[in-house]
Amino acid sequence: MTSASRNIVTFPRAEIRRREQEIAFLPAALEITESPPSPIGRAIGASIIAVFCVALLWASFGSVDIVATATGKIVPGGRTKLIQPFETGVVRAIHVRDGQTVNAGDVLIELDPTMTEADQERQRSDLVAAELDVARLRAALADDPLAAFKSPQGATAAEIEMHRQFLISQRAEQSAKLAEIERQQGQKEAERATTSASVAKLQATIPVLQERVDIRKTLVDKALASKVVYLSEYQELVGLQQDLVLQQSRLREADAAIALLKETKDRTAAEYRRATYDALAKAEQKAASAAQEVVKAERRSKLQHLTAPVDGVVQQLAVHTVGGVVTPAQALAIVVPSESQLEIEAMLSNRDIGFVHPGQKAEIKIDTFNFTRYGLLHGDVLSVSTDAITRDRQGGSNDRASGTAQGSSEPKGQELEYAARVSLDRTHMQVEDKLVKLGPGMAVTVEVKTGTRRIISYLLSPLARYKQEALRER
Repeated sequence: MTSASRNIVTFPRAEIRRREQEIAFLPAALEITESPPSPIGRAIGASIIAVFCVALLWASFGSVDIVATATGKIVPGGRTKLIQPFETGVVRAIHVRDGQTVNAGDVLIELDPTMTEADQERQRSDLVAAELDVARLRAALADDPLAAFKSPQGATAAEIEMHRQFLISQRAEQSAKLAEIERQQGQKEAERATTSASVAKLQATIPVLQERVDIRKTLVDKALASKVVYLSEYQELVGLQQDLVLQQSRLREADAAIALLKETKDRTAAEYRRATYDALAKAEQKAASAAQEVVKAERRSKLQHLTAPVDGVVQQLAVHTVGGVVTPAQALAIVVPSESQLEIEAMLSNRDIGFVHPGQKAEIKIDTFNFTRYGLLHGDVLSVSTDAITRDRQGGSNDRASGTAQGSSEPKGQELEYAARVSLDRTHMQVEDKLVKLGPGMAVTVEVKTGTRRIISYLLSPLARYKQEALRER
């Protein structure tokens, strides 16, 4: 049983060897024809087909990340603080140097305050003068001017005394005007009293004389008295009657004069109050304006001391000469905040802005540290600007010049970019055997994952584009 099995297994091998020996003695052409094909070629072909099928399956079901790449730099979360003068000035003292740590409120650079202090004193003097005018005019309207006069704070004794004498003179002038009117009024009232007495006397005398004239006329008519005497008495009566009319006219004239003087007195008092109120309103307006000018002058004086707005480190100090001149808004130094969280400010291309929004994950590559060796940082997109920033294109020509589908509609020679802020998951990197702290200003590359795409779609996209663009003419 064992021998038979061995013969069955070994028989094909002997047959194959015999067949090979027979082919070896054939002519060369027949030897090639009769030789069976090598199995290696079939194995290679099958391997290629298998690899292609596997690659097709992988491309059909596999996917790759779509990323938007942006370059930028690390910045403090509170941004660097720029130190600038408000106006032209002369450097009086420099209290810091590059790299020095400062606290909020520390004086960094001091400018010469001579001009601003002089202006401040002048404005304060104008304010005190205006306030003295207001106090004097308010007192002038009171019943007791001297008691109502309250000098403002900051006025000198000489200024107070001058305005006190001015107040006395002002009220004395007004009192003199009123006294003169009252004197004239009293005179007219005395004249009226005299005239009134004359009218009363005439009114009492005329009836008696009239009766005598009537009696005398009766006697003359009966030829019992002299006509000459009658005419004399009659003439006297007519004279008294005319005197009465004249005195009554004078009495009315005196009444009108008295009324006019009363009106003049009231008008003079009203005019005095009106003029005083008008001057008071102007003085108060001038005082309010002077107060604002003092505030401005004090602010200008304080701005001569350039202080640190936050705790941080002084960088890029641009002034080193005491006595040097600085101009308005000139960048003298920057203060990098020491406590603010570091962030990344990256500039997104206009073609990527439609796919990037806050909350997306991002991978960050620090240019100074090779990411293949030291790794990546991760973060989230915090914000994206709502409007583009126009910048001059750096090198190359506008994409529209190529006439391809990748052409851009951006202005020629310019590019539109959007500022994005990205957080950092950590502020240090492991370099060799130590931790290196990241600092503001380090250049980075940010890759924001905006989606995924099947590999086969990626591979076929050039064909799809060529199909879309084929057989077209401008």
